[in-house]
This record gives sequence, C-alpha cells and structure tokens, in this order.
Amino acid sequence: MSHYLAAGLALLLAALAGCQPRASGPAPQKTMHAFQDEAQLDAFLKDAAEQAGERTADAAVLPASAPARAPADAGASAVVREHGRHLVLLRRGRLLTVDIGKDQLKLVAALDARAPGDEAQEAMAVADGTVALIGRRPGGTGIALFDIDAAGRLRYRASYQLRAGLHGAAMQESVRQIGSKLVLYSALALDPLASDQLAALPALRGALAGADPAAAPFTRIAPATRIHVGEAPIDPDLGLVLHSVTVCDLALRALRCDASAVLGPPARTFHMAPEAVYVWSAPHKDDAGASLYRIPLNGGAPGAIRVAGAPHAPSAFHESADGHVNVLVGPGGAGQPSWRGRAGADDLALLRLPLTALSDGSESAAPSSYRQLPAFASQQLRSRYVGPWLLYGSAGDGGAPLYALRWDGTGAPQRLDLAHPAEHIAPMGDDAVVTGQAQGELSLSSVRLRQQAALANTHVHALAEESAGVRHGFHYTSQRPGQGMVGLPLVQTREAQAAGEPETVVSVLYLRNTALKLRELGTLKAQGGEGGDAAALPPPLPLFVQGRVFALMGDELVEGKLKNGRLREVRRIDLAPASAQ
Repeated sequence: MSHYLAAGLALLLAALAGCQPRASGPAPQKTMHAFQDEAQLDAFLKDAAEQAGERTADAAVLPASAPARAPADAGASAVVREHGRHLVLLRRGRLLTVDIGKDQLKLVAALDARAPGDEAQEAMAVADGTVALIGRRPGGTGIALFDIDAAGRLRYRASYQLRAGLHGAAMQESVRQIGSKLVLYSALALDPLASDQLAALPALRGALAGADPAAAPFTRIAPATRIHVGEAPIDPDLGLVLHSVTVCDLALRALRCDASAVLGPPARTFHMAPEAVYVWSAPHKDDAGASLYRIPLNGGAPGAIRVAGAPHAPSAFHESADGHVNVLVGPGGAGQPSWRGRAGADDLALLRLPLTALSDGSESAAPSSYRQLPAFASQQLRSRYVGPWLLYGSAGDGGAPLYALRWDGTGAPQRLDLAHPAEHIAPMGDDAVVTGQAQGELSLSSVRLRQQAALANTHVHALAEESAGVRHGFHYTSQRPGQGMVGLPLVQTREAQAAGEPETVVSVLYLRNTALKLRELGTLKAQGGEGGDAAALPPPLPLFVQGRVFALMGDELVEGKLKNGRLREVRRIDLAPASAQ
C-alpha cells in the first residue's frame, strides 16, 4: 500500500484529535475529519503537491470505467416541470411555458435558455416564482435564473457560475431538486503544479441580466472547516480529487450556495440519495480495494469505509429507511478482483451496511456485509430497487434470467426466466415491469412482488418489420391500487430505401395496467419522419399531468384523450422557433 500523504495526514489527524473535547459517556460516532482552518488546509495541499512531483492532474470522474448510463426516465424531471396551470419546458436550448388550464394547450412564452458564456443547459428546477437552468460552462457549472409569474410569463433575472469541478456524462444524474433547494455533486481534480490550490476550491460568482458572470469575482463557498479527509492513505497514481456537494437556495432572490467536500481518490461512480451523496472511489493501486463515501446533504460530517468490488451504475445503490445503504457489487473491471478478492468475472454480491459503519475511513466492511448472489457473467447488468426488492438481469442476453431478492436479507434470491433481455427494469405501482426487445418484438413482463416474486404476464408489441433499430424507455402513473397507465417512448429507425437516409419514427405507446395485465390503448406520433441519427434526437417523453395525457416529441407537444377504451389525439402545438417552422 502506498503511503502518499501519510505523514501529513497523520499530523493532521493528530492535531484534530487533540482539539476534540473529552467527554464522559458513549463515544460519538466517528466521522471524517474537517480541517481546522485555511492554514491547515493550505499546508496539506502544499504537502500533496510536493509528494506528487511532476504528476499532472487526471480526470476526476469515472476514470476506471465507461460513464454510467443514465436511466431511461432520467430526462423527464430534468426538462419538464409544473408551475400552476403551466408546463415549463427546457427543449433544444429554449425555455418555454405552455398553458394547459381549462382544457387547452397554448404556448405562452419562449426564451433562449443559454446565458452568457454557458454551453447547453441540461437540467431545470422550478421553485415558487423562480426557474433555474443548469448547464456546463468552461471551468464549472452555469446556473441561469428566470422569473415566472402566475400567467406563465418569463423574465431573465441573473446568471451565476459555480466553480466546483466536473459532472458525470449525464448532468441529470448529478443535479437534484429537494423542495426549494438545488443540490449538485461535482468532482474537482486538484492540480499539484498550481501555485495556489485554494484558488481552485468551490466558489460562486454572479451577474445580473445581460452581463457575463465571468467578469465578477469568485466567493468561496466551501471553507476549510467544511472540507474533510479520512484516515485511509491516498494513492499518488490516482491523484487527489475534491468531491463536493453544493446546496443552493432557490427561495432567495440572490442565489446563495454552500458546499461540503471530501478529499480522496477519483470516483468510479456516484449516487444521489434523498439525504446524501454516495461516492465509490476508484480502486487503490496495491490491493484494488476502494472507499465508499457518504456526504450528507444537510452539511453534516461525511463518513467513509473501505470496500471491495464495484457497483455497475448509480442504480446499484439504495439508502433504505431502516438506516442502511445497500449496493449491488461485482468485479471492479477487467483483471480486477471482485468483492471476494479473486478475479471472478461472474462474482456478484449485495453489500449491506448500517449508516453508522461509515466513519473515518480507517475500517473495512466486514466479509459478512457481503451477501453472495448467484453467478452472473453478463457485461450488461441492469438493476432496480422496487420497494423491499432488488431486481437485476441482463440487457444483452435474450432469455437470460431475472433475479429478485429482498435487500434486507430475508429469503433467498429467486430466479425468474424471461423470454427477452432485461433492457429496462422499472416500478409499476408496488410491482415491477421488465422490458426488452428480441426477434422484432418488444416485450413487457409484469413482475408481482408480494411475499414471493413471480412473473405475472408478458405483453408483446410487434415492431415494424422494416425497423433497423429501436430505442425505448418506460414511464408509469398509478391511478388506483393495481391500476395505472404506461407511457412507452419509442424511437424506431427504418432501413434506408435505395440511396436515401434512414427514417426515424418517433412515437409514444400507451397501455393500461389492470392487475398486472397490460392492454394497448393507442399511440401518439410525431408528424412525419426525421432523417439522420436517431441517437442524436431528444427522447420522446410521455407526460401524465393533472389527469391528462401528453407526449413531448421533438418540437411537438401532443395531447391524447381516452374515449371508449382508446387513446386518440385531440390537439397538438408546434414549439419550434418561428424561423424553423
């Protein structure tokens, strides 16, 4: 094990321990240690720079694996919000409001969503009379604020630049709205050759409408007393990364943000839970072990623990109401040991830890914390927590098994044999649905989750014979126990005829769920086909709002209505700029 920063870290921990008050009674929960002041943080970073020598800063996020794949439904909340009787939409670089009151569909306002200096906006939050658009910009994150009134009118208010590091491949996965609070996770690779590393730490600057915030000075939002370090040594070959959680208050007229951070190795993946951000670090060089960090959203002290193996995606995490974190773990990558310490490509386990086990990072998860699961060799693992259950299967193998187990450790894993891949696993009320395509068909298998898990029914939707490829997602709204409506976005690419380009057909298929039996209600389609690469198109979004059914497809917003058991289009509006119509 490399002892990079070990001497400086030991001195820091000794100093911090000496400042802790002595108290009688039970020992408090151990946590990672915060720096006492700016001088102590500066000394630590300078020591890190000396130890690193000529090493240059590496990428901060997900260096050990491909970027985590965002869930199919991740974009819905990011680009569509409700505000009174209006829909607020972020679509193709424009911010729009649509009046859906009194059984109508009317475009009210449309503005260019890009603030000065920003790249494309990727996420949105709405709190009272404020709309916040979040996007990437050089050196960090851009946050643009707009005013919205009861009539749906928009007015640009101000722009802010957050200097906190990089986000994952899908920004929607690193941004959350909780009430009026905007929460962001980011990772900043510290450059050991920088003359003033404190100048790179999380900070905020802003400007009123019409001005570029880049002209304003930065104000630090993460003081030394909110930056933490654990007892585990940090490997020099991985680099030093600042993992920060920033909370911004949208209820204030002028944006205010505060950040808490952890110094550690780069992240392999991360997960945003309702009360904390979990960061699973890249493996350490010598023993391939990793660290799991928990950074609370309320500004509390982070905790850490040494772990083995690796989660495949953010969906592998679940912070349960019983005070535990559950993580589906497998091998860390090609040639890397699994959670059992051997190079087993099919080793899979459920790691279950009480939150109190995440302390100062000096301890390792006990072997008994890993629950061995049936061998699973697929490289396209999909997983989802649904109520008290964890379901996982393969997106790449037709007819591969689906496994269901209770994450609290009661009962044995159950094998359910599917006739199709498990491309998507999603909740359907208290139960689940698994979707996948094979042999020109798209199958939706309902899974009953009671005392035991069981396949209930499989609905098969025939795809167009000339279809060369299909992308699909899954959205569901419950209407009463055991009944609801499914929205299935479909992007089908038809094979090119002669020398022409492939045609892309965009639609949303709606189905009724009654006691886990699915019945097709009808389809809302985008008008005409679109040539080119289907992967470059914004995914269609089914919307269930105020008892009504919509589909957002490209620049079209379409409404459907049920009559005599069939869903039919009743109105649509074109949201494209006037110059593009």
